[in-house]
Amino acid sequence: MRPEWAADLCVWEVTLACNARCVHCGSDAGKVRPSELSPQEAIELCDALARIGVRHVTLSGGEPLMRQDWPALVRRLVGHGLRVEMITNGLCVDEAAAHEIAGSGLASVTLSIDGTEEVHDELRGVPGAWRLAKQAVASLRAQGLQVGAVTQVNRANLGCLAEIEQTLVEWGIGGWQLQLTVPMGRCEQHPELALEPAEVPAVMDFILGSSRPIPLYAADNIGWMLPSEPRIRSANRPTDRFYAGCQAGLRVIGITSDGTVRGCLSMPPEFNEGNVRLRPLEEIWNDPKAFAYNRCFRQEELSGACAACAFRRICRAGCKTIAFASTGQTSHNPFCALALDSAQVRARLR
Repeated sequence: MRPEWAADLCVWEVTLACNARCVHCGSDAGKVRPSELSPQEAIELCDALARIGVRHVTLSGGEPLMRQDWPALVRRLVGHGLRVEMITNGLCVDEAAAHEIAGSGLASVTLSIDGTEEVHDELRGVPGAWRLAKQAVASLRAQGLQVGAVTQVNRANLGCLAEIEQTLVEWGIGGWQLQLTVPMGRCEQHPELALEPAEVPAVMDFILGSSRPIPLYAADNIGWMLPSEPRIRSANRPTDRFYAGCQAGLRVIGITSDGTVRGCLSMPPEFNEGNVRLRPLEEIWNDPKAFAYNRCFRQEELSGACAACAFRRICRAGCKTIAFASTGQTSHNPFCALALDSAQVRARLR
């Protein structure tokens, strides 16, 4: 039996360095983070992840390919029997890089695709970024790799999701995830990009559209507890899977490139739990007082619509990151699909 707090997934920012300048970046990536883990420290972290029972690791950034020793990290993790994936912007994935990626042991690669050619290049701050991403997909698929895509949905691309989907079909993408842009990091300087709660139902309607040509998944900052929830979580396939609440510190762990530990990499510094340079990862993870927002959750802490919701024990006010970024607290969540749907019903009855 798996322990109560079993870190199935680690999302690891291996470097904050990035060759793009995305206006919607939640990390404000660009320059190397001060005091990033050394190659030896990173290898030791790979071993520690295996010891706490992690099964899946997603290498993120910044741009993970800008960390020179990334192949060694992949090999170390795979050597422990972990499944390793990578999220990249594709800017430096030519045929040679694709060959190296294929030989590294990575199980799959996901590219960030945030719009049509014009929208993508504008959001990414790099002229030609879309064409380079297209070439990256072709090079990776030529090596036999599984290639997916992830799109941050915001006001710049909400109206072109269907066009993005058609592009991904033409490129041969195997799966697509949508997640909401959160006003954090560099996006704090562009708050007009982030969707308001009232705009989210349009995203849900798109996800639930019939006959999707490729599997389409909603990230955990979209949805929660509507009758359509199983379809949102399962690429519109028959299932009984429901959103099980924020898994930060329960089944998920995030680690920044300087060794800082959070329940979820997307969370802001207010949710830091420690640093592997100061305290072993096992001690941080197994500390019963850590990740208290989920591990020590009490229904009495909820407020607003969440306090009276029938699903409050399970949902726990949804995604903590988007709640905190939009309201400064995690006791209620204005992005709840169930609450938004109820509000629409009440409005129609007036």
